[in-house]
Amino acid sequence: MKTRILFLILTLALSILMVEVNAQTILVSPELKELINLSVNKDHKVAEKEIDKQITEVQKKAVRSAFIPKVELGGKYLFAYSSVNSKIGEIEGFESLGKLQEFMTTPTFPAMFPNLAGLASEVTKLQQLMAQQGMTVPSLSKNLDGEFYGNYFGLDATAKMLLYSGGQVSNVSKALTEKIKVQEALSDKSKSDVISEVITYYDQLALLNQSKHVLDESTIRLAAEKKYAISALKNGLATSFDTLKIAVADAYLQAKISEYDSKKTMLYQKLSQLTGKPSRSFEITNPELKTLLYADTNTDISNRAELLALSAGVEAQKYMLQSEKSHYLPKVQALASIRYDNIFKADANMSAPIPVDMKIDNIGLGPTYMVGVGFKWEIFDRSGGTAKVHKATLEVKKAENAREEARELLQLNQTKVTTNYHASVSQVAYKDKQRTAARMALDLARKSYNEGIINITELLATETEMQNAELEYLQAVFTQRQAALECYKATGNLVLSNFR
Repeated sequence: MKTRILFLILTLALSILMVEVNAQTILVSPELKELINLSVNKDHKVAEKEIDKQITEVQKKAVRSAFIPKVELGGKYLFAYSSVNSKIGEIEGFESLGKLQEFMTTPTFPAMFPNLAGLASEVTKLQQLMAQQGMTVPSLSKNLDGEFYGNYFGLDATAKMLLYSGGQVSNVSKALTEKIKVQEALSDKSKSDVISEVITYYDQLALLNQSKHVLDESTIRLAAEKKYAISALKNGLATSFDTLKIAVADAYLQAKISEYDSKKTMLYQKLSQLTGKPSRSFEITNPELKTLLYADTNTDISNRAELLALSAGVEAQKYMLQSEKSHYLPKVQALASIRYDNIFKADANMSAPIPVDMKIDNIGLGPTYMVGVGFKWEIFDRSGGTAKVHKATLEVKKAENAREEARELLQLNQTKVTTNYHASVSQVAYKDKQRTAARMALDLARKSYNEGIINITELLATETEMQNAELEYLQAVFTQRQAALECYKATGNLVLSNFR
C-alpha cells in the first residue's frame, strides 16, 4: 500500500514537472531555430545593450579601484631670479655694540679693565687705517636692496591609499551592479523583440508559400474546367459567356499569384537583413505553417524583462540613497611620501641692510620621509549633502512608482494576450470546419455541374468560396501563432534557452 502511494506521488510530481517544462518549451524547426540564433547575434540593438553593460562594468571596476594604492612621481627644475628693493623699520638687537664702543672710550674703561686698555686705541687705529684704504666698517641700514638667482631641482614620490570611504564606494559599486542587471534585462528585452520579429517574418513566408499552393491547386482545377467548357462549347452545351467567366477567374488567380510572389521578394530581403544570410538562400526555403501551442498554466510575469529592469533600478536607487547618506561619515586615507630638493649655482647679492655677496655651489635637502594617516569629515553641509539625500529619496519613490505601474500594465497585458490566444485557437477550429465544408460543397458543385444541374457561374462561386476558406484557415493559423508568441512574451519566456 505504501509503495503504491509513493508511486502515485512520484507520478504526480513528474506530471507537474512535465507541465512546467512544456509551458516554457517552444518547439520550432531546426531551420527557424538557426535563423533565430543568427538574428540575435547580428542585431545592432542587442549589441548596443551589451556594449552599455560592458561600459558599466568598467565603471564599477573604476569605483572599486578607489581602494587600490595610488603612487605619484613628480619632479621639477627651475631657474629663479628675484630683486629686492624695499624699506624696513627700526632694526633692534644691535644697540649694545654701539654702547660698548662708547664705553671703551671712557676714562673708567682702562681702570676697570687694565688688560683691555689698549683695545680701544687699537680699534681706533683700525678704523683710521681702513679709512686711508677707502674701507669702512659695515653698518646696518633700514633698506633692503639686492638680488637673488639660482637653480632648483626637486623630486618627490607619494603613495596614497583610501582606507575608509564612509560607505560611498561600496554603495556606488552595488548600485552599478544593479545597473548591470538593468542592462542585462534590457538586452533580454531586445533579444525577445528580435526573436518575435524573425518568427513573424518566417511565418509570413510560410503563409505566402502555402497560400500560393492553394492558388496553384485552384489554377489546376480551373484549367480542367476551362478545357471542359471549351469542349462543351463545341458541342453546344456551353456558351462563350461561360468561357469568358473562366478566363476572368483565371486572370484573378494569376494576379493574386503575382502579388504573393512580390511579397515573398520583400520577405527574403527582410529575413536577409535580420539574419545576415543572402536573400537568395531563402528562395529554397519552404516553411510549413502549423499551430503553436501555449500551455496556459503560467500567469507569472515576474520574469518579464521590463519588470526585472525596473526592480533592479529600484535597488540601484536605494544604494545611491545609502551612498548619499554616508556623505557625513569621515573618509580616512593613508599617505606616504619621500622628497628630495637641491639648490645649486645660486647667488645672493645684498647691498642693504648689510653688504653681502654669498655664492652657493650646492645645497641638498633630503631625502625627507613622511608617513601618516589623514581623515576628512564634513560635519555640516546643508547646501550639498542634505539636498542630495532628499533628491535620492525621491528618486527611490519614483522608481518604485514606475515599477508598480509597469507591474499593473504587464499583468493586464498578460490577461489580454491570453484571452486573444484562446480566441485565436477557437478561430482556427472554426476555419478548419469551414474549409472542410467548402471542400465538400465544391465536390458536390462539380458533380452537379457535370450533370448540368448548375451553371459555370455557380461552380466558379463555389470554387472561390473554397479557395477563400483555405486562405482564411491559413491566416487563422498565422494569427494563432502570433497570439502564442505574445503569450510567451507576456510571461518573459520568449528567450533563446526555451527553444527546442
